[in-house]
Order: sequence, then C-alpha cells, then structure tokens
Amino acid sequence: MKPVVWLISALNLYIGLRCFLNAVHVLHTSKYSQTATTIFAVLFLGMGAAGFYVSLAGKDLKLGLLIGLGPWVLALLVLLVTMATSNYQ
Repeated sequence: MKPVVWLISALNLYIGLRCFLNAVHVLHTSKYSQTATTIFAVLFLGMGAAGFYVSLAGKDLKLGLLIGLGPWVLALLVLLVTMATSNYQ
C-alpha cells in the first residue's frame, strides 16, 4: 500500500507543480482561469506534500491515502463550480 500512497502523492506534486508554473506564467498550458489554476496549485502541492509526510513520518497509510485522494475530490468540486459560474461567450 505504501507504493500506492507514494505514487498518488508524487502525481499530486507533479500536477501541483504544473499548475503553479501556469499560475506564475512560466507555462501557458492551462485551460482554466487564473484563480482556478492557483487553487489547484495550492491544493495539489499541499496535499501531495502532506500525503508524503503522513506516510513517511506518521506511518499511517490509510490517512496518507485519504489525503492523497482528497485533492481529486476537491478539484472536481472546484471545476464543477467554475464551469457552472463562468461566462462562456
């Protein structure tokens, strides 16, 4: 189970880093608004680091897995709200 937690946490850190680079205009690959991209960067970077920390220092793999999957659930909710409230013209 430890490799699964590490894989999910590493994926979260990768996605968070790409969103962060989009937010500071180093990359220009984001399809979403600046605010949504910044939220994703903070969410994925923070939860990815927390997932690694809990799995390594705390030795609680279930909690590490829940923390690792948390950004995906929250990101889907943010995308849903962003798509519902955005003006597409």
